Amino acid sequence: MDITLTVTELVKYIQKKFNQDSYLNSVQLVGEVSNHHASPAGHHYFSLKDDESVIKCVLFSKGSGQNHLIDGSSVLANGKISIYQARGDLQFYADSILPRGEGTLQQKFDKLKLELEAQGLFEESRKRDIPKIPKAIGIVTSKTGSVLQDILNVMKRRYSKIKIIIADTRVQGDDAAESISKSINDLNKLDNLDLIILARGGGSLEDLWPFNEEIVARSIFASSVPIISAVGHETDFTISDLVSDLRAPTPSVAAELATPDSRQLKEFIDSKLNELFSKVNLKIYNLGNQYSISLDRLLSYQPNTSFYKLKIDSLRSSLINQLESKITNSKLIIQSIENNLKHLNFDETLSRGFFLTSKKEDNSLVKDINKIKKGDHIIISNNQGSLHAETLRVIKNKEV
Repeated sequence: MDITLTVTELVKYIQKKFNQDSYLNSVQLVGEVSNHHASPAGHHYFSLKDDESVIKCVLFSKGSGQNHLIDGSSVLANGKISIYQARGDLQFYADSILPRGEGTLQQKFDKLKLELEAQGLFEESRKRDIPKIPKAIGIVTSKTGSVLQDILNVMKRRYSKIKIIIADTRVQGDDAAESISKSINDLNKLDNLDLIILARGGGSLEDLWPFNEEIVARSIFASSVPIISAVGHETDFTISDLVSDLRAPTPSVAAELATPDSRQLKEFIDSKLNELFSKVNLKIYNLGNQYSISLDRLLSYQPNTSFYKLKIDSLRSSLINQLESKITNSKLIIQSIENNLKHLNFDETLSRGFFLTSKKEDNSLVKDINKIKKGDHIIISNNQGSLHAETLRVIKNKEV
């Protein structure tokens, strides 16, 4: 026979069955903590899981062992299993939590952390400074998440002139690590990229696990561009945070660390310009004073005239002596030239006993005795006068 029940009646009936089952009313449940968060009232909500199943749990504020509720840790929870009536969810109500060694993911995290640390991937000395005023920033995150909008809003408010390249990336799921690694590698192929922000919102250890994968750590380490890691909330720490050049507690803070505040930048520039102008004006003022002092010294300068007078007299005497010596030498040279010219003077030559012979008929000078024959009339002259004669005989030297 079919029974008609309301949802509430059905849930209450199942809840009653759980409450009446002594086996389910006192259970020690072993599992790995995930998705832990606390309410303002002090109640703790989390999940316990193993390799195949997961169950929602709650530890109220009066319960013990709250400090052991760390995502990834393995715990022993004492309590009972029942139904949460408002939603009809199966839920474990814990009374106390005891540690039971580290969970699988936490063990993997610690193991990889030790390996990468030994290889120097976390060394502070290799980490680079974040550029003060980047011109282009790449963002590795999901385009559909609220994280991207948070980052863009902060950047727009602080410094809107920055070029932003968004690498749409899977940040959760089985192939998320490969997607993150590829986005980092692709951004490194771009020219003139100054900074990369690696961002994701909060979540459990499982949700954030892609950022703990070795392939992502290797890509961050190999990046030629500085990287800010902003994964999860302030209390979340990932391998990506340790390898990156800078860790930001949240994506919004990463945007603030990556961009200058335009108002503060303007104030800084104005301050520096005022400082520069003040230095320039002071320099001009000092130079003006130095010039004025130098001019006053020049105008008030009284030279030692007696020293310069003696110097001038000495130079004048030396110059006069040199000129007199040159005049004397010149006179000697002129006299020598005059003497030489005297020997070349025609009258002077004739006064020394020489005669000129010319034919009377044409008054031509006789230079060759062969031009004279018997009977020719000749004129014999010197500086004192001339003789007219008739040639009686021509006697040549060889005939004498």
